[in-house]
Amino acid sequence: MSISPTERRSLWWGVRNDDPDADRPTEPLPAQAETVVVGAGLVGLSTAVELARSGRPPVVIEARRAGAGTSGHSSAKVSLLQGSRLQRLHRHAGVETTAAYVAANRAGQGWLTELLERRGTPFERRLAVTYATSTKGAEQVAEERSVARLVGLAVEDVGGADLPFPVRDAIGLPDQVQVDPLTVIDALLAELTSLGGTVIENVRVTGTSLTRPWTVTTTAGDIRAENVVLATQAPILDRGLEFARMRALRSYVLAFAVDDLASVPRSMSLSLDEPTRSLRTASTASGHFLLVGGNGHEVGHGGSTVDRVREIEDWARSSFPVGPATWSWAAQDYHLTTQVPHIGALPGTGGSLFVATGMDKWGMAMAGAAAQLITGDITGTPPEYAGPLRSSSVSLSDVGETATFVAGVGAQWVGRRAAQLAPGDADEPPAEGEGRIEGNPANPVAVSTVDGRTCRVSASCTHLGGVVQWNDVERSWDCPLHGSRFRADGSLIEGPATTGLRSREES
Repeated sequence: MSISPTERRSLWWGVRNDDPDADRPTEPLPAQAETVVVGAGLVGLSTAVELARSGRPPVVIEARRAGAGTSGHSSAKVSLLQGSRLQRLHRHAGVETTAAYVAANRAGQGWLTELLERRGTPFERRLAVTYATSTKGAEQVAEERSVARLVGLAVEDVGGADLPFPVRDAIGLPDQVQVDPLTVIDALLAELTSLGGTVIENVRVTGTSLTRPWTVTTTAGDIRAENVVLATQAPILDRGLEFARMRALRSYVLAFAVDDLASVPRSMSLSLDEPTRSLRTASTASGHFLLVGGNGHEVGHGGSTVDRVREIEDWARSSFPVGPATWSWAAQDYHLTTQVPHIGALPGTGGSLFVATGMDKWGMAMAGAAAQLITGDITGTPPEYAGPLRSSSVSLSDVGETATFVAGVGAQWVGRRAAQLAPGDADEPPAEGEGRIEGNPANPVAVSTVDGRTCRVSASCTHLGGVVQWNDVERSWDCPLHGSRFRADGSLIEGPATTGLRSREES
């Protein structure tokens, strides 16, 4: 790879010469609020704006900086054409729920573009394309075409579209949207503060009381609230057994500088082949770029992440007239075994503790819908698509996938503790950029060397005790159970965990 560690950040943060983990002044935490929104990504801020528009401006609490998580690391396609999403929904939940999902995405896309137009924030309309180069992939394209038309999404047959290689089948949907996600975050912040909302950064929520009114515990003290919205992708509270049906997925994006956009595809394209290929362009103050993504996997699984990123770069450079990648980054998403996003109140919370999870890589369009759904629950004015979207029952395939996933989680927990994963000489520190697990199964230690510093931390994830695995491209410790991620020094990056890995430095 040609990218230095300092360039391993998203294009969106990079062209700003900014860092999502840079310290910023922390606003004082108020003693109480009607609603606390946890997480200042696209879903959290959209929900906060919609609440403020209803006359209920909330307090938003963000552990890092607004947009520091998946929102600021997304490929940022706001599209109703979403790969194989509709056929999977149709198989699991039926026609009515799939149609409601399309309606929700359409509403969410419209909600966002209306805000951007009013705020003068630029965005681009593009043809979205789902394509395949293999026989198996072409079968999936055909099924997606059939389901899309069944639920009223007017996809078109587009041949090979503008792709420079042979394509077996492809469908397209005009007038979809691509954005710079951080300019969207800026627009949401401006809208929210103009309506009286408050955003507090660099404060982490660590828990809540068991009953309403909620006492929300943070690293800056407590705040009381009548309603709490967990817009953290993976809920940081397990009140609805979300973790029993939630898989954490990580995928990679590389940005390649291009002198002339006419030399690369202008469509927002996504393949249904393996490995997946995602394409879009981006025009920034630093020039034009082709974004190439894919090679997703479950967090903490799948071997070397360096190899995955290298494979994307090799494919891009052999397929398009581009040089070495300029920026390289990754993003995390969550898949629910039930396929349908869970947006609404958790059971047993009196309709006042809400989650929004399971967007399955398509949260850019669903964010506005999540805002409408949760605000509608609080105000008693849910959108028309709310009932059908939430009406699907659990199918046998859902039960089977959930059971398989839970069994796999158990096997990971036991197997990783039973194995002695300590390659190399334990008396010598790992080489630069490498990490390993040492110690015994009951008390494993994660040892790594980054930027010349060797750190020893507990290898047991602080969420549910999974043994973390070394991510060699991002130089992080990643939990294979539910996707919590930690820096080499043990500090928490993201996921359902609320605290970092304990230091195990020898005195």
